[in-house]
Amino acid sequence: MNAIDIAHLVTADLTGQRAVVIGAGYGVGPAVVSALAEAGATVLTDDANAPAGEHIASDGLPADLIESCIEKLGGLDILVVSSRPVKNKPVLDMTPEEMRSVAEEEMVIPALQMQEAARHMVKAGYGRIIVFASMSAKTGVHHDVAPYAAAKGGLLAFARVLAAETAEHGVTVNGIATALFEPQVKTMTEEKRTRLKGAIPVGRFGRSEEAAHAVLFLAARNAGFVTGECLNLSGGRFMD
Repeated sequence: MNAIDIAHLVTADLTGQRAVVIGAGYGVGPAVVSALAEAGATVLTDDANAPAGEHIASDGLPADLIESCIEKLGGLDILVVSSRPVKNKPVLDMTPEEMRSVAEEEMVIPALQMQEAARHMVKAGYGRIIVFASMSAKTGVHHDVAPYAAAKGGLLAFARVLAAETAEHGVTVNGIATALFEPQVKTMTEEKRTRLKGAIPVGRFGRSEEAAHAVLFLAARNAGFVTGECLNLSGGRFMD
C-alpha cells in the first residue's frame, strides 16, 4: 500500500456527507460539530450555541427534529447524539417523576431520534449513527447517577439491537462511553480534580477534540466493519 492510500485511510474526508448533531452545545458537542464541519460535512444542530453548522429547531415529537433535518439537508448520512448535563442526586432521594424524566431525556428521546434516522438510512442503503454514553452505564459504580446510568445503559443496549437490525443495509450504530473529560470536570474543586486525575492511568482528563476524533473515525466510510460497539474514552481508567 503506498503513502497516498494510507493518507486516504487515516484522514477523515466527509465531503458531501450530511450530518446532524444532537446535544451540540454542551460538553464535547461543540468539538464534534467543528470536527465534522472541518472534515467537509454539512452539519445541522439542535443548539443555537453550537460553534458551527446551522441550527434547526423543532417543538414536536423527537422524530420530528430528525424529519426536519432530513428535509433541510435532502438526506442524512451521519447522526451523532451527544451527552447532556448529568442530573446528580442520590437514588434514594429521587422522586418517581425525576426518575421518569431522566429516563425520557437520556434514553427514550435519543432512541426515537436514532430510530427515525435509521429508517431513512436503511432506505438509502448507508448511514452512521453514533451515540455518546457514559462509563457509568457500563460500570455502575458512580454515586448519585443511578437513573442516568440506567438510561445510558439502556440506550447502549438499544444501539446494539439497532446495529444488528440495520447492518445488512449499510448502516452502522456505535456508542462512545466517556469518563472525566475537561468540560465535565471544570466546575469541580481543585482537590477533587487532583484526586480523580490520580485514578487515570494516562494522568490527565480527556479533551473534547479526542472525543471528536473518535466520532470522525466511526463516521468514516472506511469504518463500515465496526458496528454494535462501544468505544471507551477513559484514559485507561476503565477497560473491557
